[in-house]
Amino acid sequence: MTSLFPNAALIIFGLIFLCTGVMSFLKPADFARSLSLEAVGRSGRIEVCAQYGGFFFAAALSQFAPFLDLIPTFTALIIALVIFGGLIFGRLGGLFFSSDGEALTPMIRNLFWVDIAGTIIAIVGILLIKDVI
Repeated sequence: MTSLFPNAALIIFGLIFLCTGVMSFLKPADFARSLSLEAVGRSGRIEVCAQYGGFFFAAALSQFAPFLDLIPTFTALIIALVIFGGLIFGRLGGLFFSSDGEALTPMIRNLFWVDIAGTIIAIVGILLIKDVI
């Protein structure tokens, strides 16, 4: 049971990261717009591919790597915790440092929940790995 939860978390995280990476590679301008950003010209589209496509594709690989015995499950969960924790930290910071009264888009509001859930799930997965802690 203890390995089921961390492994399920890795699969879910890997799929989320892979989907994010692939979608930003395939349609960078549309992906940027979904986040209320604008990819200006070819340079902007390449930057979306780099920042979201490349980063999240590599993040997905990190989540699938334990299944190939390339890295420990603990390490992959730490990577997920850093990513989701960093994202929620940045989102919460953005709420406090740039409050101009403008409402958040539904996509951005949903990403708060995704990042909070990812952070909590990663922490629980880490705590369930008994032989590391």
